Formats: sequence, C-alpha cells, structure tokens
Amino acid sequence: MLEKDMETLIADYPGDFFPGRGFELKGRQESFAGVGRFDLLFEDRFKTKILMELKAVPAKYEVATQLAKYKDELHHRGENHILMWLVAPQVSNSIREFLDRIGIEYSEIHEVEFRRVAERHGVLIRSEAPLPVKRGDAQERVARQGNRNSSQTVLSKDRSREYIKPTITELWEKEQKWVTRDQLAERLGEQSWVREALDAAGIVDAGERRDRVGNQIDWFSADYKKGKYGLADEFDRARIDRKWAYRPK
Repeated sequence: MLEKDMETLIADYPGDFFPGRGFELKGRQESFAGVGRFDLLFEDRFKTKILMELKAVPAKYEVATQLAKYKDELHHRGENHILMWLVAPQVSNSIREFLDRIGIEYSEIHEVEFRRVAERHGVLIRSEAPLPVKRGDAQERVARQGNRNSSQTVLSKDRSREYIKPTITELWEKEQKWVTRDQLAERLGEQSWVREALDAAGIVDAGERRDRVGNQIDWFSADYKKGKYGLADEFDRARIDRKWAYRPK
C-alpha cells in the first residue's frame, strides 16, 4: 500500500482511525507557514491544528528529527495550538521515547487496518485499481488480473485465525519460547489450503505470496489490539525484535 492510499483513507475517514477526537480535514499536501510540507492538516473540536506526517514503512529517526525541527520552528513563531502527529505501521520503542520526550504524538496503524476501513466503506484502494485493457493486448490483461487479485481477500481471515490460535499453543508447549510473527507466517504458509487458495487466485510471485500470508498474522494482531474474538483473554503479546510475539496465558 502506498502512502497516498493511506493519506486518502485517513483524510476521508478520520473517525475510523482516530475515534472520538472530532478531526476535521483542513488541508492536504500543503506548506504550513513556510515551515514545511505536511501530508494532512486537521483541526479538532478544541480548534487545535494537527499536522500529520504519514509513512508506509517503519518510522526512522530521520522522520522524527525532521518533525522535531518543524515543531521547534512553529514554537519559535508563537504557534501554541498546533500538534505534530506521526503515523507509521511501526514505531520502535526508542523512537517512541524520543517523540514522547519532545511532545509529538504518534500512532501505529498497520496496512491491515487501512484495508479494513476500505472494505467497511466499500472503497477501492486507488493504486490497486484494475488497469484499462486493450483488446488483444496480453500484457495488459495480465497486469489487470494481477491488480484485481491484489485488491481481493484471497485467504479466509476466520480460517487463518482458527489455525493461528492452536499453533501458538503448540509451539509454546514445544519450545517454551514466545511465538513470533515470522514463525506463525511460516507455518501458515505451509498449509495446503493456503497454497491452493493462492494458486487459484493466480498469485505466483513468491514475495507476494509471503505478503498475503503475513497479512493474515497482521489481521490477527489487529484483532488482538481491538479486543476481538477474546484473543487477549487467551494469549499474552509482547514485542520481540520489533515484531509481535505470543504465548498462551
């Protein structure tokens, strides 16, 4: 998923990502007071301006330090009702500590959550929209089919979840170690029903197959965070090498 897709979904449905905050979109891809360009500009119910920076990859120090410079410049200009906000799929503990120390908000929003919002509102992710096809042009037909497949849910989330749960217990009882996202993705990818579903959808690229399987683990993580299906009652969750890992309670 591209950053422009993230930007569009947050701009159109801020209440889905930041419930109860009353965010109202005021601008996109604009410069603020000559300080710098921001992805999104919101205003909350208290008339505080929220300058939001979006990243489709894990947050890096370069982004955090740049936001810190913007914040310092705005402070020097006497802007007291402005809040800086970073959104990324992963914000490491060290960067969290840095952002907390300088008063910059942040949110971890995974790709799976963006897709869930898109599905809820029945919208198509623009970068994955089918390409126009010319009659007889085989290459364009292949490209169109690939994009169509990428925008569909190929693997059953319910079936994946019901496989992941006993697998966590099995691996924990066997090794007495936290069960990592990568372990779960590897085991899920070995299942015949998973391979058959990916084959039937025409997904043959190894990298895309790994991504599709990994997304199922991310869905599981998102459901855990939201308190769905009683997952938090069954399992503990912790960060291991910057990725979520699980063990039965």
